[in-house]
Amino acid sequence: MKRRDFLAFSIGTFGISLNKRGKGILSMGSNEKEPPRIKKYNNLGNTGLKVSDVSCGAISLFEPNVLRYAYECGVNYFDTAESYLRTRSESFIGQALKDVRDKVIICTKHAYNPNEKIEKKKIIERVEASLRRLQTDYVDFAFIHNVDNLEPFIKNEEFLSAYETLKKDGKVRFTGFSTHNAKLTLKQALETEFVQAVLVIYNHMEGKEIEPLIEEVRKKGIGVIAMKIFAGGAQGALKALVSERQSYPQSAIRWVLSNPTIDTGIPTMSSYSHVEEYVSASGKPLTKKDLEIIKNYQAVVSSIYCRVSCRECLSSCPEGVAINEILRFAMYFENYGMEKEAMRYYSELEENRKPYKCSSCTGYCEKACPYGIKVRSRLLRSVEILSA
Repeated sequence: MKRRDFLAFSIGTFGISLNKRGKGILSMGSNEKEPPRIKKYNNLGNTGLKVSDVSCGAISLFEPNVLRYAYECGVNYFDTAESYLRTRSESFIGQALKDVRDKVIICTKHAYNPNEKIEKKKIIERVEASLRRLQTDYVDFAFIHNVDNLEPFIKNEEFLSAYETLKKDGKVRFTGFSTHNAKLTLKQALETEFVQAVLVIYNHMEGKEIEPLIEEVRKKGIGVIAMKIFAGGAQGALKALVSERQSYPQSAIRWVLSNPTIDTGIPTMSSYSHVEEYVSASGKPLTKKDLEIIKNYQAVVSSIYCRVSCRECLSSCPEGVAINEILRFAMYFENYGMEKEAMRYYSELEENRKPYKCSSCTGYCEKACPYGIKVRSRLLRSVEILSA
């Protein structure tokens, strides 16, 4: 029986068969290779926690067994959010890891609208609901999800009081945020003690411009976690990279981890093959071959990959279209295998921020794009796939 078949067969409700010490038992046939293992663990800022250099993002997941397999391979940091799979991602993590809770580090995230009234009671209720789904008494990290501007939160006494209470009650250990606007929010993170870790976009095509900020944040003792490390993850759909399809993700991971100020990266692990491929990059140095593969990838996608953290085109749009968000949703649909989730994200976007008038526009966004992307055309294409 092959390893994946064995895992699916023997895991049962939540995970791999356990021996008396709680260690997973992997039954390998004579022709089976040992599963890959995490080779390196890093300090996560000044939290006192050591995290696997390759960690697990759970934005797209369909069964808890994959999470359990990642744990068996040495992954100990798991990132989820209240909104992922409409709370099911949290539930999957709870099912997979409840019996090894003291051996893993869990981060969940909650999105708040700064334009709406923030109530302490409701914040606490949402975090407690996450704890129930995660089948745990506490989370190691509770992040504000997708922060564009940190100021409305760190200056809101009701908000800060809620998380102070959660920490005092032992339900949250550390706090921080995730962001697609690191140029602003990392500066703001330096001004508050609320932020103990940050989740930022960092890959070989975007993120280098914020490296000085990342260094400042890290010097303050704030943990730095990298997301969207595959720069769009388009390799599977590009004929020019078919021969390198298996090695590109590993090269991209090694590029991210070659920066010593990055504590861990969280590629989405939605299959057993993802776990094995990504974990295999752990603890390995960036090579000339990696740089060659990355260069080839960049050459193909440079004029089609919308840099998620770039906001140059936004002010040029007379209709206030959420250009970067819509193209991010399209990326989830086309490259991440998250069709239903991408369509849901788009459906929840405010109607006045959707590209209804793009077909008759002359393309101010395209003129503003510093990367020569045909933004208008991509927006129209995004509407087609996300509205289907």
